[in-house]
Amino acid sequence: MTGQAAATGPAAAPTQTAASNQAAGRALIFSATFGVVYGLCFYYNWPLFAYYPQVNEAHFSGQLVETLGPPILWYGWLATAGLVAVAAAYLVPRAVSDRLWHGWAWIIPAAVVVVILIYERRWFVTPPQ
Repeated sequence: MTGQAAATGPAAAPTQTAASNQAAGRALIFSATFGVVYGLCFYYNWPLFAYYPQVNEAHFSGQLVETLGPPILWYGWLATAGLVAVAAAYLVPRAVSDRLWHGWAWIIPAAVVVVILIYERRWFVTPPQ
């Protein structure tokens, strides 16, 4: 029995490593793409849908309906960025994603957060009068 376990143990390791590397490459592409696309959706106001909490409805049209109250666009921005990032993660060839430095997975989203905070600083800092 030990001979059989020793024969299957090393054979399983490369498959697990290959699957792990492929998932890491896709996660890298997803996180980098999500951050950039979310920033663009936020800046240009590109929600996939708008949610109106006062009437508990979501509308997929590009036009906001003012008679339904104020919309929450954040869910639509997340959905748009998520769909684009998933598509990018599966469409980018593995050869490309394997060559990317894994640090980009946190540097790009962190940079997007900084850019959005600078853009939205008017909510946090009052200008001198």
